[in-house]
Amino acid sequence: MRILIENAAVVTMDPALGEFERASILIEDGRIAAVGPDLDADAERIDASAMIALPGLVDTHRHVWQSPLRGILADGNIPDYLRGIRLQMAPRFRAEDMYVGNYLGALDALNCGITSVVDYCHNILTPECAHAAVSGLLDAGIRGLYAHGLTPVTSNTWSESKSGSTTAADPGRLETRARLAREIRETYFSSSDQPLRFGIAPQELCIAPVAEVAAEFALAKELDARITLHANQVMVRQLFEDVEVLHRHDLLGDDLLLVHCTFNTPNEWKLLEGTGTMVSVCAETEMQMGMGFPVIREVTDHTPGPSLGIDVVSGASGDLLSHARFVLQATRWRHDEPEYREYRAPQVMGWTTQDALRWLTINGAKAAGVDDVVGSLSPGKRADVVLIDMSGVSVAGWNRREPGSTVIAQAHAGLVDTVLVDGKIVKRGGRLVHVDVEAALAKMRATHDHLFEQMDRHGGFIPQPPVDIPLYRERA
Repeated sequence: MRILIENAAVVTMDPALGEFERASILIEDGRIAAVGPDLDADAERIDASAMIALPGLVDTHRHVWQSPLRGILADGNIPDYLRGIRLQMAPRFRAEDMYVGNYLGALDALNCGITSVVDYCHNILTPECAHAAVSGLLDAGIRGLYAHGLTPVTSNTWSESKSGSTTAADPGRLETRARLAREIRETYFSSSDQPLRFGIAPQELCIAPVAEVAAEFALAKELDARITLHANQVMVRQLFEDVEVLHRHDLLGDDLLLVHCTFNTPNEWKLLEGTGTMVSVCAETEMQMGMGFPVIREVTDHTPGPSLGIDVVSGASGDLLSHARFVLQATRWRHDEPEYREYRAPQVMGWTTQDALRWLTINGAKAAGVDDVVGSLSPGKRADVVLIDMSGVSVAGWNRREPGSTVIAQAHAGLVDTVLVDGKIVKRGGRLVHVDVEAALAKMRATHDHLFEQMDRHGGFIPQPPVDIPLYRERA
């Protein structure tokens, strides 16, 4: 099967190729065969003369299962999230709700130009929930990493946590959870060639003894699974220093993707150097929920580089293009802020749109563990391609000579016209074409209505009086 994307402004993210004002992309059997001007082939043709082509975007941290609760946390902070989402709503999910959340959540990502996602699936209530969550991602046709959550949701909760001590709430039998992880791995991920890969999301060090977490890391290594873990995202009187703990137990490494790290100590940043550990920055969630300022600078200085995650659509939008622009501008402000304090005008642009493009593409692919196959429009890589429609009034006059900068500075999810995953067209002409969208939306309405009925029956989103959260009771 051949597809020829013709006459696009092309952002390859391949240093050897760079950007093109006008070029074509030839796709053969799901791979990028060639990129350059004046290509011709006997192929299905896509006229991209008014479009920008770029690699599929990569979201390196999203709790996809929360899609049926979209926007419910728009004004919420971390205690609200823990009480409303983790303690109240998460246990209400049936297996069919997990399927719908992951299916529609993945379709939302594809619709926004995100072709790879790291699904931090930490709401595995039953084996059926795990099977349903994976099936939702597979049916949606998205690439990335299914990170199987090992938190025993109904027994190890933030409300019962004792700050990682060995007397914390019973974390359940690891043998039971490991058996399910192996079952999911063997059932869905026996082939290494498929777009979706298997990962592990261990329990958070805030709520589980380190010995338990270390055992879960060992399980991940046994299953050849990439690991992703929330780290140092809460500011409380007693810092946990998750990175320091991981270092002491020899758990840092190039198979690990940490999330947030907003409250790393200076020493912890040094400990990350040379380990290959990567970090996902989720700026909108972090700045909304009281998790600190996005640490793009530190991640750039001490790790292989930042990537970006939406985190929760129960709070923020799934538009990763707009998110990248927000993160870039926030990071620019932070770079300039010392000058402002001295009443000096900044003279140097410290962060560029090319930085943001790397966060979205090649860095994201590496963080997700798929950089061997995607992340750039390099010949030989799999064809995950996004076409941005620049023909409309709101982007008229766009700078074709610098299409990458234009994407970051001007584009948003609403301009995503065409999306290919593994060489297959999943969106064209602004519409998803590989699924029955109306049937999917009907499933979402049924799940949404069920969850909200359950919420109302059990005291609302945050039942009163609020559940005690020891970590926050004595917050500094």
